[in-house]
Amino acid sequence: MRPAAAAEHLAHAASLERRDAAVAGELDVVRALAGRVGGLRGRAGEIRDALERIPAGLAELEARRRETETSALQARTELEAAEARVAELERARRQRPDELERARSEAATALALLADTESQLDRLDARSADLRAAEEALHRESGELAREAAAVAAEIRDVGRVTESAGNEPGEALADVEEWGARARSALFVAQGTLETERERIVVEANALGTAVLGESLGASSVAVVRRRLEERLG
Repeated sequence: MRPAAAAEHLAHAASLERRDAAVAGELDVVRALAGRVGGLRGRAGEIRDALERIPAGLAELEARRRETETSALQARTELEAAEARVAELERARRQRPDELERARSEAATALALLADTESQLDRLDARSADLRAAEEALHRESGELAREAAAVAAEIRDVGRVTESAGNEPGEALADVEEWGARARSALFVAQGTLETERERIVVEANALGTAVLGESLGASSVAVVRRRLEERLG
């Protein structure tokens, strides 16, 4: 083969490899963006679901607190009555040990019941505080999520293969982020399919070049392999 022809074939192979590398780079960007968009959309849904559940959780805790407060009031009343009975028996001129012991036992039981209901109130208050703190944290994360979505949308606008609407501002509400995420991810998947098809065509073209030059079917899976085979043969 004439040197000029060999050089031309090698230059063609090098050009195909550069095109393949460029498309591969775009494909990596699109795949990464699709992953980030999917993550943002999924997290927006999780936050929205969690925020929707919190009011019911707080209402349930409040109802349980009211019930426990009633039990605590009753326990306090019973304790006061039991302590008064113990004091009365202790002041009596003729003490009855069995009755005094029983009264003291009832007072101890009432005290333990009161302590238990007060502990329940403390636990319910702690759970309510944790739930409200979680609600505040979710609202903060919601704002951060919207800002991150806006940043990703700006990156999508820099990708020429994606439809323009996919790069629109997502909005600040969680539902807006979810809707934007669905639209943007769909557009990115379309772009990904287009790029994958383009890479396949470049590989086919490279294999056709290799077959034409070398007179054998290479069946190579990448442009780089074809170029290397050509360089080995044409030097």
